[in-house]
Amino acid sequence: MTPRRRPPAATVFLVMVLSVFSTDSLTCPPAKYEVDNECCPMCPAGTRVRIDCTAFRSTSCLPCEEGTFTEKPNGRSRCFSCTSCDPGSGLTVKKSCSGTSDTVCEPLEGFLCVDSSDRNSCAAVRKHRSCEPGQYIHQKGTASSDTQCSPCSDGTFSDGNSTTCQQHTQCEELGLLQTTAGTASADAQCEEENLSGTVKAVIVVLVVLLEILVIVGVVMFFKLKYNFKRNGRPEQETENFFLKTS
Repeated sequence: MTPRRRPPAATVFLVMVLSVFSTDSLTCPPAKYEVDNECCPMCPAGTRVRIDCTAFRSTSCLPCEEGTFTEKPNGRSRCFSCTSCDPGSGLTVKKSCSGTSDTVCEPLEGFLCVDSSDRNSCAAVRKHRSCEPGQYIHQKGTASSDTQCSPCSDGTFSDGNSTTCQQHTQCEELGLLQTTAGTASADAQCEEENLSGTVKAVIVVLVVLLEILVIVGVVMFFKLKYNFKRNGRPEQETENFFLKTS
């Protein structure tokens, strides 16, 4: 028998390389995915793979269940879970999740977004800046910008929660006594002006004397008038009246 000729070593090596290359570097087209060294058609957005394809059938797909999604054609066996916008973290739903898109979150009122995804969905927030006493809110914060504060000018004040500063109360114009001067963060304090005890006593005495004089004057007037009508001699009656009262 003629002995079998063995192939050259280079040929054997080339065959081995080609075999490995063809197994490990399988590249599927964009619309297909690899499984068991085969390329299967992808499932469309909003669905997932139920059964991979074979040589005899195509890929079998199922719609994503509620609360899950796939945005692009895929070869996944499970859909992605929808993102939850947690109010406790300062987030609320801007756009609800669907079979083909995830939830879009936005900040609640009073919060600023500090971390957003490529889908313009907010992932993290912080509270808007609070203005300090002596400042007013120059511009309110939004979902994308923080609160801007400005200082109050002389003669005005704010507790930090107003959009404008208020003028200090002018106590003198109200006829009141200023007890505490106004500051940038607080209004002036006023109260009614108190008179001393001595001044009050003098005023009371004067008022009483004035009332007595009025009463005496009225009595004299009617007495003189009565005597004049009776005998036409008011002068004598007047003299007698003062003699009696002295």
